[in-house]
Amino acid sequence: MSEATPHVGLIGLAVMGENLALNIARNGFPLVVYNRTTARTRAFMADRAAGTGIAGAETLAGFVASLASPRQIILLVKAGAPVDAVITELVPLLNQGDIIIDG
Repeated sequence: MSEATPHVGLIGLAVMGENLALNIARNGFPLVVYNRTTARTRAFMADRAAGTGIAGAETLAGFVASLASPRQIILLVKAGAPVDAVITELVPLLNQGDIIIDG
């Protein structure tokens, strides 16, 4: 994987999020992941993401700060209120030109 500062981030490490993160990394794109449950991020980083070059963030602010602008952030969280809650918390941390993709 490239040593460049990632522009792509992924929020949500359930089955689909983990697999998409691994696919993105396997295809050579630097990536940062975040899950609201820190234990899930740590477990993913220690197991499936070990040695892939994927970076993990333990706070949403740290996640955003670790991405270069313009940021492309993929949300893979449960539909409805959870998506709205993440977006509400995320938007104040972003800059003009950053993109949120609700997967």
